[in-house]
Amino acid sequence: MTAAARPTDVMAVASRWAVSSVAVQFAKSLLLLGSQVVLARLLGPADFGIVAMCAPIFGLCCLFNDLGLSQAVIQSPSLSADDSNNIFWINFALGCVLALVLLLLAPALAGFYNDHRVAEVLAALSLVMIVNSLSFQQVALMHRRMQPVPILLIDIAPVLANAIASISAAHLNFGYWAIVIGQMVHALTAGLLAWTLSPFRPARPHALAKALPLMRFGAHLTGLSIASFAATSLSPLLIGRLFGALEVGLFDRGYKLVSMSAVQFLTPLSRIAETSLARLYADPGQYRQAHLQFSEALILFLTPGLVCLAFMSDYAVQVLYGREWIAASDIVRWFSVAGLLAPAGTAASWLFVSQGRTDQMLRYGLIGQLLSVLSLVLGLLWGPVGVAVSAAIFSIPIHGLTLWGATRHGPVSLSHFLNMLFPIGLSIIVSTALLYGASYQVHRLALHPLIALTIGLLTAYSGAGLALCATRPGRRIIRNAQRAAQMVRPGTLSARQSSRHATV
Repeated sequence: MTAAARPTDVMAVASRWAVSSVAVQFAKSLLLLGSQVVLARLLGPADFGIVAMCAPIFGLCCLFNDLGLSQAVIQSPSLSADDSNNIFWINFALGCVLALVLLLLAPALAGFYNDHRVAEVLAALSLVMIVNSLSFQQVALMHRRMQPVPILLIDIAPVLANAIASISAAHLNFGYWAIVIGQMVHALTAGLLAWTLSPFRPARPHALAKALPLMRFGAHLTGLSIASFAATSLSPLLIGRLFGALEVGLFDRGYKLVSMSAVQFLTPLSRIAETSLARLYADPGQYRQAHLQFSEALILFLTPGLVCLAFMSDYAVQVLYGREWIAASDIVRWFSVAGLLAPAGTAASWLFVSQGRTDQMLRYGLIGQLLSVLSLVLGLLWGPVGVAVSAAIFSIPIHGLTLWGATRHGPVSLSHFLNMLFPIGLSIIVSTALLYGASYQVHRLALHPLIALTIGLLTAYSGAGLALCATRPGRRIIRNAQRAAQMVRPGTLSARQSSRHATV
């Protein structure tokens, strides 16, 4: 997609991509949830706890592995062949160095937990670091060119391979190694697909200094990601240290139940939005309209489900993990509440990235992460559930700060965003009220957990939809969705022709 592509063409490609992505994410979520349900019945909380205790250091190394260069590639107005080649080799070099760092740190982390199994798992995961580094650039170029088919295939096929490998290993009594094997198979599958589907092939590195502007852009994103990850990873780290593998296993599964439901959609839709908005930035009116429509769709798509999860967390845990995991239901409930503002915060972050304001994003994000750390410290006084409750309370100033900072400059102001948010907020309030009544009734009738959860989801989304129909701003949102649906129809616009003439 060239920089001169028409706004209607960009939005048409983005609309088709978004619809396809939602369908794929539904399938991916079913695979993820299904595999987690099976694994939760084959493995115990302590098995998940061992891998969760490795997650902080492994995840931190993964952040340095990419260094924010993927988003820099997507957002950059121009990208040469030398730039692409240099970024590939930078990623690969970082992957090798970080794998070595992971190996060197493994014994120390095992000593911290007083569990030798942690060192063994980290040694195996160091190979994943190298494999991942070999395909970052191929995937980033696919996003830049707005090529949804290979992107979506790379998104879902490794998840299927992971599920098959991990469940098979669990059946063979590999214990916590089943989870590690699944992650390794995931990385190998994604890498093979990226190299097969992408025409990009690296040559020798040349003029590395030319990549410095992209590295500066990525460094701001990486700094924020590191701060965010550090604040998030402190939870399992400290809970594992203070309360042991069982408690950190419950905490990890409770948090993951909520995050799997949201992040699986937030991440790909964010890539679509950021790519499209970067192409539309030269036209402030089109940019503003596109951002508000993307934001409407994201918030309406995720928020009713999170409300349902908050009211019916006990049913969700029983359906997905089994009754033996019921102790995680309070953690699920409060993390669902904490996630209610996450879609709005994510939509606000699109403004920073698509406008190249990642330095400002870093400053506001660091303040937000300091609040997250404070939230964790206060919550630990009441154990794992207290951490989730504290996260719900502190989510208001954290996401509010991101929204305020993102709308201070650029075509989308705070008033624009709040005007968009007002009818959606009313519909969520109506949905919440209906869910409260539905939750009371299904608990009183002692319905089967799957039936109760289905009733809750139907109530949440139908209630929000009916509330939108009752107001003029809400009907405008529905009309926007209908116009977006028209763009999806084949032949409506010339988006496909535009995408065929995409340049690097």
